[in-house]
Amino acid sequence: MKNILLPTDFSENAYNAISYALELFKNEATTFYILNTYTPAIPHSRFMATSTEVVEKCAETDSKKGLKNTLIYISLHHKNSKHSYKTISSFDLLTHEVVDIIKNEKIDFVVSGTKGITNFERVFIGANTMRIINAIKECPVLAIPNNYMYRKPKQIVLATDLKRSLGPEALEALLFITKMYNCTVHILHLKVNNILDDFQKSNLKILQNYLQPVTIKLHILPSYANKSEILSRFTKDYNIDTLALVYNNRSYLEDIIKESVLLDADHHTKIPLLVLPS
Repeated sequence: MKNILLPTDFSENAYNAISYALELFKNEATTFYILNTYTPAIPHSRFMATSTEVVEKCAETDSKKGLKNTLIYISLHHKNSKHSYKTISSFDLLTHEVVDIIKNEKIDFVVSGTKGITNFERVFIGANTMRIINAIKECPVLAIPNNYMYRKPKQIVLATDLKRSLGPEALEALLFITKMYNCTVHILHLKVNNILDDFQKSNLKILQNYLQPVTIKLHILPSYANKSEILSRFTKDYNIDTLALVYNNRSYLEDIIKESVLLDADHHTKIPLLVLPS
């Protein structure tokens, strides 16, 4: 039994992410926790406090109505006897609630849209999704781009600098999806130096051994341009379905996000992004 958390703001992107998750786990017995939060306001006067109460009550009503409509949408488009659903409407900050639910409900994956209501085309990852990624360190986050049409994942690229050992905890989610769909995992290392040092070689061997049950292809490319551009070309050339990155304080993820805000939306921003716990 898998437990999947689906944060939603009821945007088109959020509905698309929910649909992706339901399809991805359609053959798994799964409980989906559908979460909507509305942020508390801070009153500055007695009059404001009264007005705030009204606004918050309306927000609560809208939240519960949106969750009800989401369940109706699921029942119409994604009937599955293996799936069960729990809705959560919370008067709290999104990241606080996400962290609590992950801990209390033993969540295996968080699946979120990449952008949300604002949906700016040049944004690599929306603020809410980035907050979730930064707030949790022990649960994988799968971010689904707007308008991405579900297809069975077959080609996954794991981009890594090989500077850290990646053990079972970090790679469990990747291995689960890979085995579920018989995927090929492309290990992509963008080299700065001409050769790998001993520590990188050791980490590569550990990574290959752990992923041994699945098909692995190793790619070591020179870092001739920014990481965002190289990944974009690589995903096109190898028809990649999912980009996987391991979260850490100085990860590819941070570099890519910083680079991508200077670029138009690249191909790799249009495929699912799997952020693995560090």
